[in-house]
Amino acid sequence: MTEVSASPAPDNSAPFQHLHPLSIILKSVGTLGQNLVAILVLHFSMFDQNFLYTGLAAAVLIALVVGVTALIWSRFTYQVTAREIRIRSGLLNRNNRSIPFDRIQDVSLEQKLISRLLGLATVALETGSGGGEDGQLDALSRADAESLRDTIRDYKAGLETSDGEAPTSAVADDRPPLFAMDNRRLLIAGLFNFSFVLLAILGAIAQNLDFLLPDDFFDPRRWLDALPEAETIDRLGSWVRFGGALAAILSLIAFGLISGIVRTFVRDYGFRLDRVDSGQPGFRRRRGLFTLTDMVMPIHRVQAAVLQTGPVREHYGWYHLKFISLAGDSGGETDHSVAPCASLPEIDPILDQCAIRRPAPDLDFQPVSPAFWWRDAILISLLLAAIALGTGFLVHRGFYALILLALPVARIQFLNWRHHQYALTESQLFVRSGWWRRRCTMLLRRKIQTVDVSQSPLDHPLNLATVTIGIAGGSGVRPLMIRDIDFNRAMALRDALIGRQNHP
Repeated sequence: MTEVSASPAPDNSAPFQHLHPLSIILKSVGTLGQNLVAILVLHFSMFDQNFLYTGLAAAVLIALVVGVTALIWSRFTYQVTAREIRIRSGLLNRNNRSIPFDRIQDVSLEQKLISRLLGLATVALETGSGGGEDGQLDALSRADAESLRDTIRDYKAGLETSDGEAPTSAVADDRPPLFAMDNRRLLIAGLFNFSFVLLAILGAIAQNLDFLLPDDFFDPRRWLDALPEAETIDRLGSWVRFGGALAAILSLIAFGLISGIVRTFVRDYGFRLDRVDSGQPGFRRRRGLFTLTDMVMPIHRVQAAVLQTGPVREHYGWYHLKFISLAGDSGGETDHSVAPCASLPEIDPILDQCAIRRPAPDLDFQPVSPAFWWRDAILISLLLAAIALGTGFLVHRGFYALILLALPVARIQFLNWRHHQYALTESQLFVRSGWWRRRCTMLLRRKIQTVDVSQSPLDHPLNLATVTIGIAGGSGVRPLMIRDIDFNRAMALRDALIGRQNHP
């Protein structure tokens, strides 16, 4: 009878620790901010704008929130041993969670604006079991957070620290970054990220604070009455009216450009991508104006690279490089920006780290069937014709002009067809798609998980099929699709991809 060796006893020598006491204030401020609108509603409705009652209600709310938050903080403790992290939490129902270092796939740090001012950071742990983050420590000092992250990385890489000596830093700040963005580059990226997100935010604020606005603020008749009389408009020259319409369009475009610039600065300010050598080799990305995120993406978890651009952006030589990775950031995204606005010479060294290559200039890309554009163009034109006839007959004859939209729609579909291509090499699969939002996916063939060939009812008469390539990463990763190719070619492509997997 063989003797089974006993597993090493768990290390209970490390003490259980509380989060930083300032986390009570951070949590309380966040909770009170969420209830601010409720206090305003009570002030203007139930309390009839009585500041005494509103002040008493606010004081009771503050005391309740701070008290409950402090009690939750006192019951939340964590312990870092040599092989795992243990977290105890819960008021009535106590929860004891153990997260072994072996199961942790990614450790990311995040600092919101107030946390950055206080020198605190949030540590998010992911085991890859699905459902997002599997453990989170909301308020640690920046040094402790980085030390914990490096300890986990060093353990997973088989490194051991001696006698409590702090692990080596994940990356030296004095090393030149793989890629970084200054304010000029952020401005260029913002100009290409046209967005109406600020307009949407203002609209949402107006909807939630509508009790502060006049009763008829959202009534269209109020604004129609405020417009100049028709006779006044008719007296204006045609060029003046044309200029007014043009000014309105230009103002809307300017608003979209400003919104894109602001959004880019908030998200990517201080963008820096570094190579990490200690522990598991990977990339370290830091960015954010108000919320600073600091995540490490292991190279072996990168599944594919995506190169995005557009007609104008490509003309000036700017591209957006993303990695599809098993690693997830604090927002749960699996498409990670690693070079939001870069030239091809800047992108190539980043791709080299993952053994991914851009398509060669002389690479022969295969087009898809022309049915890709004319079939969709016919269907959309029929739909537009039905809408134009219905609205023109029931509402106004001017709506008959909607049928003219079929021409630009057909043109756009034709351009999308010209840019939907694929190519296969010994080690990679390349798929291009989109005309206005051009996307080139570069997938290592050994990373392919599944290959499906499907046919819709409209595909059968034309003997066409769609090839769907599955990439690891769970539900957050969109499947890669090659649409409208000949069925026999689709089956041959599937066999080639599967054959490569079986014989790596």
